[in-house]
Amino acid sequence: MHKQARAFGATIVAGLLAVSAGSPSVAQEAYPVDTVTMVVPYAAGGAGDTVGRLVADELSRRLGVNFVVENVGGASGAIGAEQVSRAAADGSTLLLAGNAIFTTAPHLADVGFEPFEDFTAIANVSEAKRILVASKSLPVTTLEEFVAYGKEHPGELNYGSVGVGSTGHVSTVDMLDVMGIEATHIPYKGAAEVVQAVLSGDIQFMMDAAAVPQARQDAVTALGVPGDEPMEEFPDVPALAAAGYDSISGTGWQMVMGPAGLPPEVVSMVETALKEASADPAFIDKLSKAGVAPRFMTSTEVEAGLRADYERFDELLTELGLAQ
Repeated sequence: MHKQARAFGATIVAGLLAVSAGSPSVAQEAYPVDTVTMVVPYAAGGAGDTVGRLVADELSRRLGVNFVVENVGGASGAIGAEQVSRAAADGSTLLLAGNAIFTTAPHLADVGFEPFEDFTAIANVSEAKRILVASKSLPVTTLEEFVAYGKEHPGELNYGSVGVGSTGHVSTVDMLDVMGIEATHIPYKGAAEVVQAVLSGDIQFMMDAAAVPQARQDAVTALGVPGDEPMEEFPDVPALAAAGYDSISGTGWQMVMGPAGLPPEVVSMVETALKEASADPAFIDKLSKAGVAPRFMTSTEVEAGLRADYERFDELLTELGLAQ
């Protein structure tokens, strides 16, 4: 073969490889729509919003379609979730949601949807490990001082969350009950507003993953971490279980859901794309900077986990006197 022919053949092969490398990574079959609305049921600026935008970017790149993020806040995420539950089941509308929308909110109010009948589980992306922080204006520096202050000043402390029924709200109510502290809940539209309220001293404390960046900067006083182990980046901040408060749950999931009846091929394409993203160091790093940790779960695992938590929170909320 002449050198010119060999060079021409090599050029063709290189071109084919380049086309292959630039094509969507998941399926030979094309995604059924050109544009997807990713509903994020929280106000802009919080961890949920950040994760939603990161996920939308990843899916846009990996599926080869345009993703548009739409923030639909209110009612602890229930308003945005209800909007998705009524959307066409053709892959054009997806939801990036925290697990509380499906596991706690339905026990507290009429959310306008059935958590297991009106949605299709697709995949879990990450989990938010919450941290208990106090405003610098509160005269405490340790968990022990916080508990003592709360008991000495019953009803004087205010705390915030992204709404009644959110995981942050329920976890904090659980924590206060265990600690024997009376405090007033102030609901906000989004996590960024809660953080700002702590920074300004309008509220005295919060327990949410959204406070992680401020804890890193020492702009708030980090007091404790729900669960059995301290956070890796805050080794000196005690785990609540180690301090004797072992019944407090502080982890929330961020997952992608769709309307009921979503075609299996759509579920498979999105699920595969998110599985690939979860192994991508660049995506993992972006999640970490947003204050959450990667945790991929399949559609089957998501549904099973939600059902188990739904039952668990039913018991907890009934015990706390919050269930409707």
